Amino acid sequence: MSMNIAKMIYSDHTAVDIEAVVRRSEIELANYELKQGLLVLTEGGTEDPQMIDKVVKTICAIANIGPKSAGKILIGITDKKADADRVKKIDGIDPKKIGKRYVVGVNREAKRLGITMEKYFSKWKEGIKKSGLTSALRDTVISNMDFNSFYGLGVIAISIPPQSEISYVGEELYWRNGDATELAGTAKQIAGIAGRFGKST
Repeated sequence: MSMNIAKMIYSDHTAVDIEAVVRRSEIELANYELKQGLLVLTEGGTEDPQMIDKVVKTICAIANIGPKSAGKILIGITDKKADADRVKKIDGIDPKKIGKRYVVGVNREAKRLGITMEKYFSKWKEGIKKSGLTSALRDTVISNMDFNSFYGLGVIAISIPPQSEISYVGEELYWRNGDATELAGTAKQIAGIAGRFGKST
């Protein structure tokens, strides 16, 4: 592995940091999102073509919480025991339970796809890069993506730093309603988000 690749993938998050984020995700619902991975949870499951798009919309929604708010998306974690059990059966790994969440990791997905962890990480990075996410947010998120081996399971952490402007995906505006990502479809919702950033509509 080249030094640049190593620096890009193995940077800031420690196992303790990941555990702390997982626990915080149970309380601060709007600021955190957990995704089990890129693959459909079936035997021989293929890539979910909507997954990266869902994550991009969630990045946008978390950024729109407000200019003083940050958040994270962790890939390789589920809050459903049924999903953790499916992963154990399909991939033969033992999920690590943290609070009410289960770390299933993403190393198993790279293995199932027959690609290196670097290539798997690049799939997420390229998907975000090619998205319609507001450029300032997109570039910041890409430069803050991180991978932690997390007890051999592997977790990708996507950090969303506070933004000074409203963020979009193309022409669409997304927001967090509790732990759900929703399209801002009404004038009242759009005005509410704009107000957080000191903008009038």
